[in-house]
Amino acid sequence: MRLGSSAVKSHTAGLVGVLSMVALVGCSGAPAGISSHEETASQDLEIATTVESASAEPAAADRGSQIPSSSFQRTTRLIKHATLDLEMADVDAAITSVSDVLEQYQGDLLQLSDLGRQETEIRQINLQLRVPQANLESTLAAFRELGDVTNQSIAAEDVSNQLVDLQARVRNLRKSEESLLEIMERSGSIADVLEVSRELSVVRESIERNDAQLKNLQNRVAYSTITLTLVSTQPIEPPASPIGETLSQTWQAASSSMQSLSVGLLQLLLWLLAFSPYIGILVLSAWVGQRYWQRQRSPETPANSN
Repeated sequence: MRLGSSAVKSHTAGLVGVLSMVALVGCSGAPAGISSHEETASQDLEIATTVESASAEPAAADRGSQIPSSSFQRTTRLIKHATLDLEMADVDAAITSVSDVLEQYQGDLLQLSDLGRQETEIRQINLQLRVPQANLESTLAAFRELGDVTNQSIAAEDVSNQLVDLQARVRNLRKSEESLLEIMERSGSIADVLEVSRELSVVRESIERNDAQLKNLQNRVAYSTITLTLVSTQPIEPPASPIGETLSQTWQAASSSMQSLSVGLLQLLLWLLAFSPYIGILVLSAWVGQRYWQRQRSPETPANSN
């Protein structure tokens, strides 16, 4: 690496010499072209300076290569999620204990759903919790003491590469932002300023997007989630009603039944009244038919008796 650096330096020195000779030749020319040649020589010297600074980078890389390899060891970043199912006799008391455990280990309650409120059903409460990753094991150990464990699991996702990638993107984008700001300060024409401004807007939008993803990932690494399910071993028993309330409910039921019966009878009478002409015709027809049948049978009765 040192030999390569020396070669680059010698090449740079030669380039500077050639550029100087070109500048001298330009100066010995016609007077009208003096300013043009001086500007060209200035630009060439700036390029040579850039090349010389680039040649210094390998030497810096050689010095950087002497850093101990232990400083480049990557820290593993994991997103952890735990699932724990418990059975106990008193679910309400367990909820109070869960709140105490969360307060002790700096956790948060994200979601709670209470199932099984009907009679003869098993009550079940589902909780979504969040605790610092350093307190995950201690929190799970405290929860296991609340009842009988029926199911438990812990899943982890390694996001180390994603974090490193996002950090590198944000870092490079911020450098690009600084470079664009410097170019904007040096730009003279309005067209150049507008072009740089558009590029700067795109870069800043990318910075915000990648920075948001980075913070979200870091937050998920810092806090682990727990899905906790509490199941009661006893079915829900309906509360005993007082005697006064029972009698009141009975009276209300009887009154409602009497009202329904009365309304039904009134409706039946209205139906009969509405169809009374047809009913009268049917009754009259039946009576006439019966009388006719009796007259037809009356002559046969004495003969049979003799």
